[in-house]
Formats: sequence, C-alpha cells, structure tokens
Amino acid sequence: MPFGLVFHKAVLWHNAEQRVFNNLIEIRKDQETLRWGLRCSMRDGFELEIQFDGSGAGMHRLPYVKTDCRGSLEVLNNSLAKATLCLKPRGGSVEKLETATGAVVEMGGHP
Repeated sequence: MPFGLVFHKAVLWHNAEQRVFNNLIEIRKDQETLRWGLRCSMRDGFELEIQFDGSGAGMHRLPYVKTDCRGSLEVLNNSLAKATLCLKPRGGSVEKLETATGAVVEMGGHP
C-alpha cells in the first residue's frame, strides 16, 4: 500500500452469519519458522484467535520481483500449513476449529 499503510482484514462465515474483522492484532509473527498468530474482537463481544504453523513439510522460499523491478523480495509459503481458529461468542463457550494440513500461509518482507 502507498504511504506505508498496513492493514489486516478477515471475513468469516460462521453459522450462516458473515463477520468482518478489521482490527486484527498480531500476537505472534516468526518469519523464520513461518508461524503467525492473530487476535481480534467485535463490538458485540465476539472474539477470534487464529494460529498458523507453516514450519512443517511444504515450507519453501520464493524470490518475488518487486513491483518497481528493483530487486527481489523473499517470500515464505506453505500450502500444507496447520491452522487453529478459536471462536468465542460473548457469554458462550470456545469453539475450536483445526486443520493439521491444508491451510495456506505466506509471509514476505522484513522480519
């Protein structure tokens, strides 16, 4: 994005309801092991925490050419990553969704 702006946005369909999260906060980011954690909450008290682990089989590094063509940028990718999603509605119990493989995580830029 221009002017150094960075944003994260997630859209989740859960129980036939769309939830848009605009206030994601990084709680963990390790580019060497391709692990990433995010947390956020909504005004109605609904909380979300996401953990990605791309350190296993399938992790690879790719050089991407910068958009201004002045060099390249290393990007780490794993399409066989693990992911855990914890959902907690206000006053409700935590619902945990997990996949041991098949989540896609990609990171680029500087650590």
